[in-house]
Amino acid sequence: MNTWTTPLRTGLPLTYDGEQFTIAEIEGRRILLQQISAEGRPTWRQIDLSVLIGPSLHRVLGGNFARTDGGRSDAG
Repeated sequence: MNTWTTPLRTGLPLTYDGEQFTIAEIEGRRILLQQISAEGRPTWRQIDLSVLIGPSLHRVLGGNFARTDGGRSDAG
């Protein structure tokens, strides 16, 4: 079984609950997600880290992923 990992960091784009966000802040277990509305205004959503490591309601958009078997793959 292959498992893919990517480091969580500010600026990382992802989809969560069917909408696109960017990680704006990470503080302990708290993740602050930013979304830009059609009018150009930012909206915010705060989630717990356990939400991102739980069942897949999210998808990381792009980035450099590492497989646990030591291989690497660029996703986009």
